[in-house]
Amino acid sequence: MKNYNLTIEDGVITWVETTDENGNPIEGILYIPKEATSFTTDAWIALGCDTNGIRVHKDNPVYSSAHNCLLSKDGTKLIKTSKSSDISKLTGLKTIGRDAFQTLGEDPDAFIFRIPDGVEVLDYRAFAVAAQRVEITVPASVVFVNLLAFMIHSEHTHIIFEGDTELRIGAFGTAAEAQHSGFEVYQKMPTVLYPKAENITVTCQPDSKVAAYCKEYGIPMGV
Repeated sequence: MKNYNLTIEDGVITWVETTDENGNPIEGILYIPKEATSFTTDAWIALGCDTNGIRVHKDNPVYSSAHNCLLSKDGTKLIKTSKSSDISKLTGLKTIGRDAFQTLGEDPDAFIFRIPDGVEVLDYRAFAVAAQRVEITVPASVVFVNLLAFMIHSEHTHIIFEGDTELRIGAFGTAAEAQHSGFEVYQKMPTVLYPKAENITVTCQPDSKVAAYCKEYGIPMGV
């Protein structure tokens, strides 16, 4: 097992080397030094969630790590997961950040996850996952779900809302939502990239804002 190599320029991680000199995948520990305070988009995409663990230097001013998760310095935002992340052991988590769960291309059999109680916000593309079957339980503490937060590619996606929450238009990433999202890049995506509404089932309270949203945009509801 090798550790990932980072290219850092003026505190910005510009690339994460994910293969060795022979083109073989590197599956090791991602170490973030104290001087690295941000990622470029390319580095972020290259990273994915393929690491076996994540460690951050204790003196890093922006990031921290716990239970193999990359977190904000104060520990309230989950920034990136690894194969060994144990989200259930995190305390004080309030936000699941952009691309925190990113498994597109891995196509595992199942992704089953309960968001910890106390989380309040699911950010843009928080769950950019792909699997044959996906089940995500959203606790009552979640008050806002951002654009494309559940842009999930699966034959069977089940999202369970235990309370009520505000869904930004485009939360599930379907084509029907795109036209009213106000986000041009999302609206102009190739058809094949939109999750299919017929593959999604939402469980929620029948008189909730979530139920009204699903009815408006053709998201099936059931058990």
